[in-house]
Order: sequence, then structure tokens, then C-alpha cells
Amino acid sequence: MNDSNTTINQLKESVHALCLRKGWGVDGVQNPQHVAMAMTVEMSELLEHFQWLNPEDVQRLMDGDDPERCAMIAEEFADVMMYGLQLARTLGIDVTEQILRKIDIVDHRPPKPYNPKR
Repeated sequence: MNDSNTTINQLKESVHALCLRKGWGVDGVQNPQHVAMAMTVEMSELLEHFQWLNPEDVQRLMDGDDPERCAMIAEEFADVMMYGLQLARTLGIDVTEQILRKIDIVDHRPPKPYNPKR
């Protein structure tokens, strides 16, 4: 399975199957409030891998020159996404529909100048 041959629904169901195997929640469904809070913890762990990096370090990541750090980032990113998919499944959120909706909202906002030094 990879991004080019896996649907979001398949990922939602894979995460749900994990929850069932682990006995997490009632019938594999955890409290969505707790899931959302857990996402913030995982997001903080993801951010730790970027803390105190200078622009050159970030560029190394983008150029693929720091595979060890990229692997750690990928693992934390997966945690965030798994909680997000669990939340989406539990609340009946169509991820594709909502992302496309949000893209449309952002597309219709007045442009803001990009300032990379912020």
C-alpha cells in the first residue's frame, strides 16, 4: 500500500482495525474529544524535530540530506494522521470533501503577501 494505490477510506478502516486489535475504545471507537487532544500531543512531538533548526538544517531536510530526521518526522506525522483519520471516521467526516471545501474557501480569500521571515 502507498499513496498512489490506497484510498483515505482504506486508511480509516486500517486505523479502526488497529483500535479493535488493541482494544482501544468501545468497538474500536475512542472518545473523539480524547482523540483530538491526543492529536495535539503528537503534533508537539512532530514539532520537536523542527525546534531550533536553522534555515540550512531545514533545507537539508527538504533536499533529502537528513534521512534519519526525516524518518523520525514521518513517524510522528503518521501518529497525527492516524488520530485524524480516527476522528474523521468516528464523526463521519469525508476528508476529501472537506479538504476540497477548505481549498475553495482559501482560494476566495484576498491574497496576503508571503513573508518567509515571519
